[in-house]
Amino acid sequence: MFNISELINDSPIDSILLFVVTFILLVLAAYIGKYIFKRKAANEEASDDEAKIILGAILSLLGLLIGFVLSISINGYNNRQQTEENEAIAIGTAYQRAQLLNNSTDKAEASQLLQQYLEARIEFFKSGVSDENNQWRMISLDKQSQLWSIAVKEANQSPNPIVASVLSSFSDLYLSQQKTMASWRHQIPNATWFLLIFFAICSNILIGYNIRGTKGKNWLIIILPSLTTLALFMIAEIDIPGEGVIHVTPDDLALLQEFLFRDGAWISK
Repeated sequence: MFNISELINDSPIDSILLFVVTFILLVLAAYIGKYIFKRKAANEEASDDEAKIILGAILSLLGLLIGFVLSISINGYNNRQQTEENEAIAIGTAYQRAQLLNNSTDKAEASQLLQQYLEARIEFFKSGVSDENNQWRMISLDKQSQLWSIAVKEANQSPNPIVASVLSSFSDLYLSQQKTMASWRHQIPNATWFLLIFFAICSNILIGYNIRGTKGKNWLIIILPSLTTLALFMIAEIDIPGEGVIHVTPDDLALLQEFLFRDGAWISK
């Protein structure tokens, strides 16, 4: 059975497509308001006053909605940035604890696995929401499993608080990755986008209705569509995890990789 809510929620939001479609819709709405919905009547002055009141109310609501949605997208961006920092801390701690392993072979293998795990996490943050992103996630989960097996083997051979701390640090790798996955999604529901665009269209129709530009000065009518489109485009760019002009980059992870594993710094077999 056809479900409208599922169609709305499952529709992908592409920032470039949103920019183009929204700009066209808003410009058309403004000119529709100017050339079609404008009516000359005896009570023109009264109807114009009413239209201006409605326009002011809709513009106020549109501004509030844009500000609210922008704050949601920024919060999502900050959460993703914080999870990237937490992952860098967890990997650095795990590397330090791995040096406490008794078996030199296990120590070298754990260091190598952590290097590969760190590379996978960097690529994860670079790959956005593509299929490749899920591939890097599965690779990092596999490295976690191998690290856990090493720590469990050491714990079985010589259980002590030191090995317990190693187990705890390897467990934190999984926890930090799961927190990243919890934030690695669009924060703004698709229904919100449709509501924003609807309010923007209504406001631009009324802008066109109230415009008083003379012939040759109609270019002023595209100011609001342009500014509204840019605002929505910026929000969409911030809301896309790991992609777009504004996105979280794995700077902390890259610095950690350079510090720990430069010039073969990890312990080789």
